This record gives sequence, C-alpha cells and structure tokens, in this order.
Amino acid sequence: MNPKVSVIVPVYNVEKYLAKCLESLVLQSLEDIEIIVVNDGTKDNSQAIIDQYALEYSDKVFSHIKENGGLGDARNFGLQFARAEYIGFVDSDDYVEQNMFERLYEEAIHQNADLVLCDIEYVWEGTDRKKRLDGLKNIEGIDARKSVFLSPLFAWNKLYHRDLLMKYNLHYPKRLWYEDIPVTIPLFAIAHKIAYVNEVLIHYVQRESSIMASKNTMKMHDIFEVLEQVYQYYFQTNLFEKYHNEIEYLYIEQLMLYGSFRFYRSSTSKVLMNEALKVMRTQFPAWRDNPYIKTLHPHYQLYLKTINSFTMPIFKAFVLIKGTKA
Repeated sequence: MNPKVSVIVPVYNVEKYLAKCLESLVLQSLEDIEIIVVNDGTKDNSQAIIDQYALEYSDKVFSHIKENGGLGDARNFGLQFARAEYIGFVDSDDYVEQNMFERLYEEAIHQNADLVLCDIEYVWEGTDRKKRLDGLKNIEGIDARKSVFLSPLFAWNKLYHRDLLMKYNLHYPKRLWYEDIPVTIPLFAIAHKIAYVNEVLIHYVQRESSIMASKNTMKMHDIFEVLEQVYQYYFQTNLFEKYHNEIEYLYIEQLMLYGSFRFYRSSTSKVLMNEALKVMRTQFPAWRDNPYIKTLHPHYQLYLKTINSFTMPIFKAFVLIKGTKA
C-alpha cells in the first residue's frame, strides 16, 4: 500500500542541521508517510546521519545518492521515487511542526485541493529572533487565485497532488538559484483547487552560510534567466494576458524591490541594477503603475517610484548602512 504523502529532502553540506530536520519528519503525526532523502553530492558527514535514520526508520526513510546538481536537480531526482498521492518538499536545514503533513493532507482531502499552502516562521540562527510570514497574502478585493502569486514562492510550505507535478512535466532548473520560481508560478495558474492552512507549520532557518545569504555575484544573475522562463511559459500557454499584473509584480518584487536589496550587497550592484532596469523598461514599460504596488508599505511605494540609475547610489548607501537584507 502506497503512503499518503512523500516528502523529498535534498541534502548538501548540512550536517549541522540535518538531524533536526529528519527528526521533525520521522515524528510526523501522519503515519502513512515516506521520506525520500537525496544526497546531492554532499562533502560533509551528512550521509552518515542519513544512514542512521534510514536504518532506524527503515519503513519511512529512504536514502538516495547522486552527483551534485543543485537543489532543483535533487528535487527532480527525488520525484521519480515518490509513491504517494501527495508530495511535499523540505529543505534539509529547516524543520517542521509534528502535525504539518497531517494538516496539509487533511485540508487537501477535505477541499479536494491539488495545492495546499501553510504559514512560515523565519528563525534566525543563534538568536531569539523570529518572524511569521503568511503563506497566502490577503489582499482586499483580490481572489485567492491571483493573490497567491503575491504570496511566498517557496516550494516547501506547500503540498502538491502528484498529478499537478507529473502531468504538466514541470522541472526545477539545474544549478540555478531562485529555483522555486519557475515551477511554483506556473503551478498557481494550473492548479484546479488551492487551499490554505492558516498555521505556522514550517520553520525557515536563516543562516549566514545559506545560499540566499551568499554574496555570490555571478549567481545573482540567475534571477534574470529564471524570470525569463516564467515569462515564456505564460506566453506559450496563452495565460500572459490573464495574469499580466501578477507576472509584472513578480518582476517588480524580484528585480526592483526585495531583489534589489540583495543586489546592493554585491560588488557588481551597478551592473545588476542596470540590467534590472533595462528588463523592466523592455518587458513592462508601465511597471510603476502596477496596482499591487499600492498594497505595499508607503516606504516601499516611494522607493519604487523614485528608483532609477541616478538614485541607485543613494539607495545602495542607505541599504548598506542599515544592513537591510532581501
């Protein structure tokens, strides 16, 4: 008999965090669960930890080893072993509530949903600092089908019906940062039913050694390729006009707003920001009129109204002084 939920856990150099992650999964209140752990060519002691759990929980934890291909490639690899009707992803440096997959699965069955979202808690390593993030952004007058585009794009605060992932042949990109975006954004449009559990069920660990905390300038350029994949998908499926404002806002958020705060920390911030401005002028010339900008804090609205090649150095200095991070 197949399990109800398959959870795919990519692993790469996370020996410090892996046991806590796996412990939170093997103790899930949902008993009919399998945990597919993919060693993506890790260079540390992570495999020994995986072996320990695979031995102790041989009915739940299944170990697979592959050459390094990045987080997205590890997720794709793990999917071929998933047997359950519903599939989830958990990054190996994060951890989940004991009832996470029971709650998501119950909601999926209750609402006949093929995509279920939950809330997130940011946890800063080595501090008591925490922050809650709603998994579904509530915007007055905007239905859930469109507001989900403005919500967290992570792969791992969601549960997916396997047909949603398999039928449409969507794959996470190999060796790219921001790998969640080119799969998550298309799924929002093609999901038959999207459900939401308004509870914090996953804890997102913020650590200095993580990929997204890195100042790797070359990898920051990946966002342009990732967004282009989304742009082309919506054009090729004739969905672009229907979701124009949402895709435009995705570009605004990833290039001109939170993405720009990350760019400012780079040694080639001028190149990155000029490229971002060029993309916006070319693909979304009226982007400053996007209706979703009005839902942002007034400070962000002012920033988006005034950001250009002349004001960039001022904003960069302010961001670096304040230590603002995306």
